Amino acid sequence: MEPNILLIGKNLETLKILKDELVKFKRTIFYANSKATIDSCLKNDRINLIIIGAGLPIEIKENMLSFIDSNFPNIEKHIMERTPGITPASMIGYTNEKAVMWRLLNVNNTD
Repeated sequence: MEPNILLIGKNLETLKILKDELVKFKRTIFYANSKATIDSCLKNDRINLIIIGAGLPIEIKENMLSFIDSNFPNIEKHIMERTPGITPASMIGYTNEKAVMWRLLNVNNTD
């Protein structure tokens, strides 16, 4: 089973491009850049994995994490670190790696 993935980032146009690229890997992707959209996705879609991009300012990232942890504590989250050389495209490899690890850890879980 593939996870449903929520990408959280700063720019909706960038997130749309990343979604288009990740769909090529047969990933089910949703994306958000606000608390309202995050809330809607987490309530209405069966999200298994959240990937938070490195480009978000720390205050916004912490605010979104606090909101997610308070309302949806059981969803697995991964936060990309801002490191030298990282680009928005780096989120593709990072997301694919986390999706494969999610599958490996949930191989025996059935819905």
